Amino acid sequence: MNESSHDYESEIEQIAAEMKGKTLRVYWYLLKNPEETSLRLIQRGANLSSPSLATYHLNKLVNLGLVRTDKYGSYYLEKVVKVGVLRFFVGSGRLLLPRYLFYAVFYITLIPCSLLFLPLTTGPISLLLLSVLGFGAITSWIESIRIWRMEI
Repeated sequence: MNESSHDYESEIEQIAAEMKGKTLRVYWYLLKNPEETSLRLIQRGANLSSPSLATYHLNKLVNLGLVRTDKYGSYYLEKVVKVGVLRFFVGSGRLLLPRYLFYAVFYITLIPCSLLFLPLTTGPISLLLLSVLGFGAITSWIESIRIWRMEI
């Protein structure tokens, strides 16, 4: 393992250790709103009690190199990292979707396709295929909904 990959891994570990609770909520808000954002908007969007609390968490993100600020007090998302619960989401901006959603759509699409293109028999292979696809669809949808509803 070379030194640059070791540095990257230690940086990710440090970010993961720092990005919890309200700091994660501030970062989540910035991920969903990547355009320039004011302190007050971040405070309201991340549901924080005061601007000083928002400033504290934003300063943590600035020190981690994930957010930058300009001389006018606007904050910008500098770097996207997927640590903690963020690993379960794909996309950017307002379109952050749970990873399992793609599996759910895949399984749901395969069920009618298998019914249309496979012989309509009730043999053991057909039933096994439908039960596996049904199980995959149900579990993927449950996980997608669970992650979507997760409080960050």
